[in-house]
Amino acid sequence: MSVSITFEPSGISGVVAQGTYLIDAARRMGAPLGAGCTAGKGECPACVVSVKSGADLLSSPSLVEEKQLGNEQLDQSLRLACQAKIENHGDVVVMAAARPQAPPVDDMQAELLKKFGGLSLAKKMATLAQFEVITMSEAFDTAIEKPLAFGSKTFDKFMNRKRPNQTKEQAQEENR
Repeated sequence: MSVSITFEPSGISGVVAQGTYLIDAARRMGAPLGAGCTAGKGECPACVVSVKSGADLLSSPSLVEEKQLGNEQLDQSLRLACQAKIENHGDVVVMAAARPQAPPVDDMQAELLKKFGGLSLAKKMATLAQFEVITMSEAFDTAIEKPLAFGSKTFDKFMNRKRPNQTKEQAQEENR
């Protein structure tokens, strides 16, 4: 069976098959929804929609939705389009919703944000540049460390390997 679906505020509408996820329907029809959605894993709030009508035609909220949105937002008919599947025929109307509030920051993060916010623009730029240098340095060290360790192990193996027709005493003499 098919389902009529409308995406607001764009007004894009069409017909999709039962079993279609809302995000897939939006993408097939070209509705502006879910840009940046993490491929249906429900790890982000990028595809939050408000179900204006037809909520009873959709699958039950998944555990991922319960974790990402919480019961309060699910009760307000907010759903993740990558998790909500159309299970029954009828008409569904969804609207791209404002992203839910970010999770609250802990005290240490709040203090850092407050201190950083109080800096002058020049000091903010200098601090960000310092962080970038530290990050690049750590990335460079990691990138260099692996090949050097491999080269060192390979060199050690070659040095410890005996040559054919070489006695143990001759090998030890060469290693001195």
